Amino acid sequence: MSKNEKIKVCFYPTCKNGTNHFLKNLACLLEESGDFRCCGFLDRTKAHESVFDQDVYHFNWFDQSENWPSFFYRLWILLRLHFGRKRIVWTIHNAVPHRKVPWYNCILRKLLLRYSDVIHIMSEGTRELPLLKGFQRKVRMVPHGDYFGSYPHSDLDIRKRHQIPEGRPVILFLGAVQPYKNVDILIKAFEQANAKVADRFCLLICGKVTPENYLQELQSASARNVFFYPQFVPDEEMDAYIRSSAFMVAPYSYRSALNSGTVLLACSYGKTMVTPDIMNVRDIQEESKGLYVYHYDSGSEHVERLTCALEAAAADYESGKIADREERCRMYMEGHSWKSHKAQWLQIFLPL
Repeated sequence: MSKNEKIKVCFYPTCKNGTNHFLKNLACLLEESGDFRCCGFLDRTKAHESVFDQDVYHFNWFDQSENWPSFFYRLWILLRLHFGRKRIVWTIHNAVPHRKVPWYNCILRKLLLRYSDVIHIMSEGTRELPLLKGFQRKVRMVPHGDYFGSYPHSDLDIRKRHQIPEGRPVILFLGAVQPYKNVDILIKAFEQANAKVADRFCLLICGKVTPENYLQELQSASARNVFFYPQFVPDEEMDAYIRSSAFMVAPYSYRSALNSGTVLLACSYGKTMVTPDIMNVRDIQEESKGLYVYHYDSGSEHVERLTCALEAAAADYESGKIADREERCRMYMEGHSWKSHKAQWLQIFLPL
């Protein structure tokens, strides 16, 4: 490679649209350095362009094939890149896939461990995952970047859309509504919270629901002051939802969740969040003390601990004390923006 030639990075699945702002923002950071040119794997295949003429390959959620044809296709890709001596970077987003996937995906994961030149993690606690035993020399920790400017300003009236009374603060759940997100537990905790929460606030649950019957379960289990918007929230509306909230909440499952982009999204908007102490939340809270973090060891304990955290956040909102936590979250995100870790990101993708 000549001195002035740019390093070509191929992102799997893609990086050129807003379907995932982590990948889009990372690709922008690399290209803005002037040393890299980025493309998306799926974009090149759809355009019938070669995907094997790049220098570096960045894999995300690659070990989640849903059937045998998909598995063999991904296996072929890995083998071809490995024997072609291509540099491979694998980002570990989850401890295990959120959805149940066929058993043979463990083969892809084992090959990613062996073939990757860099295993990228986004939280310190991820180093302790059993699957990384024997591969620590490959591990590089760089935290997930910010969402500053990722979404356009929106003047959408959230209260009018959902018929939420004026003066009733909104506790917002935003994201894919799936069983691992424990939305059923969230509803129980909200309804069991003291009257200052259950009667004074409302819980707004926004996001596409899968499987479809899960929505029926949630709606049948909910009572007063719980609002549903069971649809994907587009980028042009995201800003309005976040700004309209008093604070946000995400009761993750420890089984699969390692990193929460939603927490970082909240911090980027100067919002705080109620959430369990999954790996990247521990890092954020240790430095910022800006979140409402809790720990649980069982389903029943989860309801209890989440209830207490909701009550604490609601009380601080009513008293105005929540502003201090919001500022701490914003400051954390400024200190851990994409640009603040630029040198570390570039190092991951530089050829050996």
